[in-house]
Amino acid sequence: MIQAKLTSYADAMAALKHPLLVQALYDAGSSVMGDALITLDGDEHAQRRVVEFAVFKRRFFREYQSKKFPELLSQVLEPYLAAGEADLVELGYRVTMNLTADLAGVDRPCGDVEETQALLALVRTFSTGATLAHSTLDHGEVNARVVTALDQFSDKFLDASIARRKQLIAQEQPLPNDVLSKLLGAQEQLQLSPPVLRREIAFYLQAGAHSTANAMVQAIDEVFRWIAGGHSSAQLLCEQKTLLQSAVHESLRLHPASPVALRRAAAPLEIAGHVLKVGDLVEVDLVQANRDPNVFGDDAHQFNPHRQTKPGVWPFGLSFGYGNHACMGRDLDGGVVPKPGAEVESASLGIVPLLVQTLLRHGVVPAAQQAPQADTTTSRPNFASYPVRFTGEKAA
Repeated sequence: MIQAKLTSYADAMAALKHPLLVQALYDAGSSVMGDALITLDGDEHAQRRVVEFAVFKRRFFREYQSKKFPELLSQVLEPYLAAGEADLVELGYRVTMNLTADLAGVDRPCGDVEETQALLALVRTFSTGATLAHSTLDHGEVNARVVTALDQFSDKFLDASIARRKQLIAQEQPLPNDVLSKLLGAQEQLQLSPPVLRREIAFYLQAGAHSTANAMVQAIDEVFRWIAGGHSSAQLLCEQKTLLQSAVHESLRLHPASPVALRRAAAPLEIAGHVLKVGDLVEVDLVQANRDPNVFGDDAHQFNPHRQTKPGVWPFGLSFGYGNHACMGRDLDGGVVPKPGAEVESASLGIVPLLVQTLLRHGVVPAAQQAPQADTTTSRPNFASYPVRFTGEKAA
């Protein structure tokens, strides 16, 4: 039972960084999230985070965004552009799944459509398990599908990926810069069991693909409505990269991947006037915190890419978390926020802004006869489908 609900930005931040308030959001999805980094606290969390954080360096992000990601995006986009239409949800998953697989360390040796489809189906299943706290589906059935999917994941992808990296380690050859390589290289220190290692990689796959794909669709939806309201144009957004990034950050602020964070008191404590005993639950309302008028102004509930935030306040609010469980892929997804008065560099723009920019450059518009559909399998405000057309009228 939830003992405290926090809605202000200050209270939410205090809860997210409190060392005695531990992660509780993913208890229902333990089939895929059990002992994953995001569910850990204390020394075990700190040790694993240090090992994995070695992947998430800004230099690597800049190189990935400027070189590999444009090639990947071009390959995925090609058939959709040829068809002149797409479902943004499906497109988003295809792009971000490949990106996340690179970071997680999941090899795709074939590189064909069948292989992509197989991995995409597994990632979607992992996502339904990870977000079970907000699911409208039968929890037992979802967890059963996750267990089956994890076995298929090992057989089709993970076992071979592990074997290749172990061979490189034995031969003292350089390893890829990915989470799996880091974990295998630190296995003597971490002592991860095979099931925990498998869930950790599955967690990275689904977390990156699910949240990034949804963030892209939400951002495009906000941009469409902003343009339709006469506030800007696709041309201007493509020309002004800082404005484009700010538009994505505004969307991230308004639409955090999870509408709430859930924490459990690991010891008696007091927070925001609430006295908690061991085991009490605290719900952090990220949607309300990110729309706190004391922090983001009287129009905090509105989409405004020109918004100026106070020093020390991220333009995307608390959508990437805060404290020990802050998202390590923040700079990859949202890019690096430029200093006041400076323009954001292309290599630091962020994956979601790059996706939005590329789609706008290809003349993406909402499909006239097909309305977006809400995802009814979850209480999270996600889209199940978002049909669009490519007009061929390219912005700059």
